[in-house]
Amino acid sequence: MDIAPALAALPPADALQAVVHADPAPYYAELAATRPFFFDAALGWWVAAGADAVDTVLGSAACHVRPADEPIPKAIATSPTGAFFGRLVRQIDGTDHSARKATVMAALGRLDVSALAGRAHRQAHAALPDAPSLDAALGTDAHFRVPLATIAQTLLGDRADAPACQADIAAYLAALGPGANATAVAQADAAVERLQQRFARSPLTTRDDEAEISNLAALLAQTYDACAGLLGNCIVALSRQTGLPDRLRAQPQAIEPFVREVLRRDAPVQNTRRFVVHDVELLGQPLRAGDKVLVLLAAANVDGTTNPDPLRFDIDRANPRLWTFGAGVHRCPADALATVIARETVRHLLSLPGVDRWLAGLGEVAYRPSPNARIPVFHA
Repeated sequence: MDIAPALAALPPADALQAVVHADPAPYYAELAATRPFFFDAALGWWVAAGADAVDTVLGSAACHVRPADEPIPKAIATSPTGAFFGRLVRQIDGTDHSARKATVMAALGRLDVSALAGRAHRQAHAALPDAPSLDAALGTDAHFRVPLATIAQTLLGDRADAPACQADIAAYLAALGPGANATAVAQADAAVERLQQRFARSPLTTRDDEAEISNLAALLAQTYDACAGLLGNCIVALSRQTGLPDRLRAQPQAIEPFVREVLRRDAPVQNTRRFVVHDVELLGQPLRAGDKVLVLLAAANVDGTTNPDPLRFDIDRANPRLWTFGAGVHRCPADALATVIARETVRHLLSLPGVDRWLAGLGEVAYRPSPNARIPVFHA
């Protein structure tokens, strides 16, 4: 099954523009095959595109998640939001990282995945009740609400105030942008305080430890864009793959492989970044302290050396390899949760009378401006 020919277009201008391109996978596959690791002078970044290059950069102790001279974004450096940011396992390297990562993994290990699946299905039913309401629901960001409410209830209990959590996460993320002003930071400070108060009472919290509380709360932020992109991209894939909805209804066990193929072929997180902290040779190239590396996770997914016939959308693909959740010590720990939420939402959508007609009329979609997250925009 191949992406519709109508989506053929000029390739993206560069790796950052690819995030919002109609179909960036051919461009990524070409980079992985011909320029697996190169310096983009226009961007001022090294670019890792091939699977081996992505693994090498993500596995290098010389490549950190934050610049050495800016471990916390300048706009929030002296604020409570900055203190929260600095406790997050995904934002640190060094001696504290392993211990904090182990704490997060232990908390996730205590989750009841079957209960998570049930919550996801109920949230999907509530937010997307029938085919005639899909335009309005998705046009008002149901693909954000379903996963965030599911994770909020899973981490905080079924009475969690999911809309309040969503508003606080949005305020926190707004303060991380390069244009954040004092008002945005103040709003984020208040939001972070509320989040920490909620998560101090989470059934998964084992002790009065700011790092544990902050990292549990941060799972909502990780859910916000990535899961919204995954749900949206699953919907787009269902609309483009002829006969796929009928097959998934007949073979519901194929829904999870379908979700994983969407994760591979149309990754909701397209790239990540690394910052070189000391001189090092990587992949035959001399990198200097202060150099920056744009790591194209989506390109590694369509590297033909690891996923043969990489542009083909194939839910029967044998042993597909995914870089969407990263690799190495900073690999996202919530990959199974995201897959379950998407699987249950797709299962619900396929049960709606008239959904095939709605999917057939979806047509092409645009994508939200973003440096790394590929999130469709659905118009009400």
